[in-house]
Amino acid sequence: MATVNTAKQQEQDRKSFEAISQSAVPHTRKGKHHHIVKQILAELQVLRGKKALKIPRTTLEPATIAQVRAALSRVSAKQKLALSTSVDDNYFYVWREK
Repeated sequence: MATVNTAKQQEQDRKSFEAISQSAVPHTRKGKHHHIVKQILAELQVLRGKKALKIPRTTLEPATIAQVRAALSRVSAKQKLALSTSVDDNYFYVWREK
């Protein structure tokens, strides 16, 4: 005797992903460059006066300058922190605007 699939069974058969409550969804981002960005922001917090961090580019690898800048931009915008950056052949510089 053939079994008849109920509407609920048919719906479950079509689902590829689990459904959860929106309140259970994390609303933070912990991207690939989280560690270096966290370290940079921590060191910026203790800088006094008109100083900049001078970060060897090799410490950012395998990330590119563009990737780290983008990650810093996302975090600084969220924290309403005005940052500027610059780069030369060997170093990546970051400082607070205010």
